[in-house]
This record gives sequence, structure tokens and C-alpha cells, in this order.
Amino acid sequence: MYFLKKLKWLMLACILTSMSAQVSAHVLKNTTAQVILRDGQVEVKVLTNAEHLISALQSEQAWLMGDIDKLMPTNLSAEQQEEFVKNALKQKTSLRVNEQVIVFERVAFTTSNNEAHDLEIVFQAKHTFTTVDDLAISFPKSLGAVHASFVKPQYKLLGAGDTAKIKF
Repeated sequence: MYFLKKLKWLMLACILTSMSAQVSAHVLKNTTAQVILRDGQVEVKVLTNAEHLISALQSEQAWLMGDIDKLMPTNLSAEQQEEFVKNALKQKTSLRVNEQVIVFERVAFTTSNNEAHDLEIVFQAKHTFTTVDDLAISFPKSLGAVHASFVKPQYKLLGAGDTAKIKF
């Protein structure tokens, strides 16, 4: 009898564990972006699903609709594929600071351990404005919907025991 009671509890624990694993597997699959505005530069970190992005860049329908300028060939090496994606994204990602178009100077890829977002793309651009009044950015349709956050860090040097007071 005691054995059956323990077995029931063990089975219940296994069922709850498997249910929680399934719930945690349902993560946000949309692309996310963080736009970081610093003195003299803008950095855009995009987290996306590589398989979805490549599929979108190889979609004939997307090309016919004008969502992409050029179809990505299916027989590219890993390096060629990365170069194609970098160029496609750099061409279709638009950044304006103080109503002036800013060109991205660098685009870099890294892999991410995130299950839903296995690719991190970092765009970097420089600007010469002493103050930034507005920023506008648009992403290519191949990324799908993008959840974007915008950050303007404020830096302070705090002495030992000092308090930082920040106004937003």
C-alpha cells in the first residue's frame, strides 16, 4: 500500500514536470530588437530565428510581392549564406537620426543559445549629432514582426557610498 502511494506521487510529479516543460517551450517566437543610442553611435541588436529568416529570403512569393529584392539561392555555402543575409538586412534596414539617414557601417552575426531566437545580428552606425531629438528605424519584412526596445544609457561615476539620481 505504501509503495502504491509513493508510485502515485511519483507519477503525479512526472506529469507536472512534463507539463511545465511544455509550457516553458512556448516562448515568444517573434523577432526582437534592442536599439541602443550612445554618444556618436547607434547599435541595433536583433534576435531572430535563422531558419525562419532564411526561409523568408528564399520565398518566391516574398520576392514577387517586393518584400525582398533578390531571392537567396538554395545552394550557398555557410559563408555565402551569411554574406547574403547580411547584405539583404543591411539594405532593407533603415535608420534615421534627427531626420538624417544613417548608414550601418558594420553588421555582425553570432549564434544565440535562446531556443526561439538562435541568431543575433548586430548593426552598428556612427552619427555626429551632439544631441539626438528623434530616431526612426524600420526593419525588413523578412524579419516579420519585430518587438523593439529603445535605450539611451546614462553614465555616471559614483564615488564610494554615493547615490546616482537619474531623470528620464
